[in-house]
Amino acid sequence: MKRTLLVLLVMLFAGSLLQAQSVTVRGKVTSAIDGFPIAAASVQAEGTALGTFTDSTGRYELRANKGQTLRFTAVGMIPVLKVIGDTLEIDVAMDAANGDLGEVVVTALGIERNKKNLTYAVQTVKGDDLRSANQGNLINALQGQVAGAQISSSGGSPGLPSEIILRGSTTLSGDNQPLMIVDGIRINNSSSNFTVNRAADINPEDIEDITILKGAAAAALYGIDASSGAIIINTKKGKAGTMKISGGYKTFMETMGRLPRQQGIYTTGTGGVYDEASGSSWGRKFRYDETIYDNLQRFFETGITHDVNMNVTGGTEKLQYYVSGGYRKGTAMVPNTEQEKINLLMKATAKLSKKVSLTVSTNYVKNNIQEGLGGASAGGWINSILTYPRRYDIKSYEYPNGEPLYAYKEEEDDGRNARISPMWGVMRNPRNNNVERFIVNGNLDYKPFDWMTLSYRLGQDYTNSQYRTIITPGTPSADYFRGFLSESNSKSKFITSTFNATMQKKFWSDFTTSLILGASSEYYELHSISYTAENFLVPDIPSPNNAERVVTRETLPRRQRYSYYGDFGISYKNLLSFNMTGRIDKSSTLPAHSRSFYSDSYSGSFTFSELFDTRSWTGKLRASYARVGKDAPIYKTNTNLIQYIAYGGGYVVDATGGNPDLVPERTRELEIGAELSFWKRRVNVDLAYYKRTTIDMIMTPRVPLPSGYVIMTFNAGSLWNRGFEASVNVIPVKTKDFTWSATVNAWKNMSKMTQFAGDIVTFKYTNAQLNGGSAATTLGDPVLGIVGTDYKRTPEGYVIVDANGYPIIDGIERNIGNREPKFNMGILNRLNYKDFSLSFLWDFRFGGDILNASRQRMMSVGTAYDIGEWRDKEFVFNGVVAQQDGSYIRNTKPVVLDYTYFAGNYYQVGTNFVETINWSRLRFITLGYNLPKAWASRIGLANVGLEFSAQNPFVITNYSGGDPEVNSAGPNAGGTGASTMGVDNGAIPLPRSFSFGLNISL
Repeated sequence: MKRTLLVLLVMLFAGSLLQAQSVTVRGKVTSAIDGFPIAAASVQAEGTALGTFTDSTGRYELRANKGQTLRFTAVGMIPVLKVIGDTLEIDVAMDAANGDLGEVVVTALGIERNKKNLTYAVQTVKGDDLRSANQGNLINALQGQVAGAQISSSGGSPGLPSEIILRGSTTLSGDNQPLMIVDGIRINNSSSNFTVNRAADINPEDIEDITILKGAAAAALYGIDASSGAIIINTKKGKAGTMKISGGYKTFMETMGRLPRQQGIYTTGTGGVYDEASGSSWGRKFRYDETIYDNLQRFFETGITHDVNMNVTGGTEKLQYYVSGGYRKGTAMVPNTEQEKINLLMKATAKLSKKVSLTVSTNYVKNNIQEGLGGASAGGWINSILTYPRRYDIKSYEYPNGEPLYAYKEEEDDGRNARISPMWGVMRNPRNNNVERFIVNGNLDYKPFDWMTLSYRLGQDYTNSQYRTIITPGTPSADYFRGFLSESNSKSKFITSTFNATMQKKFWSDFTTSLILGASSEYYELHSISYTAENFLVPDIPSPNNAERVVTRETLPRRQRYSYYGDFGISYKNLLSFNMTGRIDKSSTLPAHSRSFYSDSYSGSFTFSELFDTRSWTGKLRASYARVGKDAPIYKTNTNLIQYIAYGGGYVVDATGGNPDLVPERTRELEIGAELSFWKRRVNVDLAYYKRTTIDMIMTPRVPLPSGYVIMTFNAGSLWNRGFEASVNVIPVKTKDFTWSATVNAWKNMSKMTQFAGDIVTFKYTNAQLNGGSAATTLGDPVLGIVGTDYKRTPEGYVIVDANGYPIIDGIERNIGNREPKFNMGILNRLNYKDFSLSFLWDFRFGGDILNASRQRMMSVGTAYDIGEWRDKEFVFNGVVAQQDGSYIRNTKPVVLDYTYFAGNYYQVGTNFVETINWSRLRFITLGYNLPKAWASRIGLANVGLEFSAQNPFVITNYSGGDPEVNSAGPNAGGTGASTMGVDNGAIPLPRSFSFGLNISL
């Protein structure tokens, strides 16, 4: 008997051990709405510290005990509980919180709101969709993914900036770009000296999602800069659970995209006669024994970039952490260009008590870029290559000892007026931009009551930048033949301090109110010391200590802003919602009498589907109205003294006059929208109509010289933008193994300049005044206009031809083009089949004009492709000839299209270089595959993913030049007033790139 009892006890003990033994649970967490994986969902064994969270594919793996309950949670989703039984493969489909339209979005000041009660238009782009684009600059990664966002790059080189404008330009010479917020603090997205916009410093691998506040009402709590919208970037954060280590490697191969064409029939000379001394290609035809170099193809190379990222995340209920590092190094298709970038991010959240929590983060960036192409101030980046005669080899530019090898030089010339390959400037005259950046952020939350949260946030974005350009001695130049060096060292900082009191109460069971009261302080400072050094004493030493003439400059622009604001909202059930905001801003850049100004917004929504007992469809109407003020640029109220660098030195009055009577610029916006979903959220539609009006616009037009100034700052104009936006998400197929989702973003914006101060009729942008026309804004015409000359025409529009058979030039400048597209559309497709994923984005643009200044320059020197097609051929112009009685007859006289015609007629007419274009391009296509878990576990890994991707593989367009996405100077030009958007002035075409990636997690 005793032996039997002993055996029973042993069996019971063993059984209890078996019952308590830990097992490995695996599975996938997806959205019940669209079937797509949910990344960063928390998986926690209740009552223990055991936990983990899902990877980018929605998969998880956790050691736990049988019988325990797993709790699955994710932002905006209803928690799910699952008990571990005999089945160790547990898949979970999560529903949105609060029913349909119930997801949570991050809005102004980092406030999370239920989308069902949102009263204005916002759009969210997931981090996975950004990463699928495989763009180093996150602004470019947003192309085609946001309705109403016009994004253009200055070209395909690592040192060039990109520009984003939401709902059209609101100002002519001020900043049109939206406010950029990262984790609640403002960051610097400026671009100076034609360098990359600073948002490109942020590592896309660290981004959880981006919320775009397109309208003034959505961004009204930000006050001064809300008129252009806001981009809210939320970085990844740690979650409670076991520590997880993930890493990835990508390599990119970059090649040249679509290039403009050159003629290869005629050699150097003028008037059809060969001339070795001429830099033009208007000479005779090439002989059969002469080499014709394809210099465009010979110039560009294949660039290789390596990108490595790693992150560690985890924590407990009281402390969560996220640590990541990234390293990017590579070359580009432009010779002698390279980039080396380091990103480090550390972020932690600690629950100091039941009522107090603290979140801190530090982001360090080191971004060094060498850009081998200069010459933007001369009108473009590769104009010298496009106009270089094809009888010369572009790769022949220096002797073995490094001395310049001139293509042509007069005997009596020492080289100042010689001709040399553009490759000399690219290889020997580089420009470097080295940046170190620290973004630090701390947020303390105190919750004294369940219905109240007090929070204080303090953050700083500090940037240390060095910009350096060199002109090597021997470079043909009248001024810098003996060498030139320019260097600028600047330190900038944004300091943001914000206090918020957030209160939310529910009463009478059906009403919910919220109130936010807050105050903020924002300080900006840029301290820059720069110098220029000319004429090196020893040619091989580029240093200010080795120069005959050195000029130094120092600048210290500073700005202080204070603001006080409130946000009140009330909702009845989920049926009706109303929200209003008010904000008082005080800015140091305005005169004392107008330094303080008020901004407000009012918005409401009606979720009419709540009136019906249905979950198969939802519907909501919304409307908003906002008024937002904007301060002046720094130091525009007073006329300043500037350094006089000629003989004798001293100071002189600046040619830019100040204005002590400035008042804030004002923007008003009305928005009406609707959100609809059908077929259990398989079809989702977001529609919006807006009209945005800007008055008292602060701009810097030219003034009569007797005033004593060249330009002056005024409240000088008014304009409006209006447009339509539509974002449609459709899930055509959804099965257990396969899901296909498509998102269409479409928009149209129209604009008009309605008022200028004084006698101003046309405002030309300084960076875009060209012989073939000018980017400009004309009274009564669209804001992004083009002015220039045309041929004389009859009232019916027929070209008038003279008695010799050539069209007559009308020398009066007028509006000849509109650079704003008529219609834009982006289509993002995402397909998942078991362990395979495929995403691709088509981008379409219909209408809109391009000022092809590159072609105009090529035409002037005879390298344009058209010249090879039409030169010296007989042609009859389609036009009419005036008769003595005032009537017209059809022109029938043939003429020869010779040098005199092209140089004296065609080249002088702006409309010849304005092209209305359409395009269709594949922005990216990315194919991913995750190895089966069993295969990955054999090598000790939790997940192994492979990725193949192509970026900008092809574009279909009617444009005669290179890539039709052009913005020659980007946000540098005209005070970031979108002045060169749609201007092709030596723009480097966007590259094609192909990449392979490997992602692993432990």
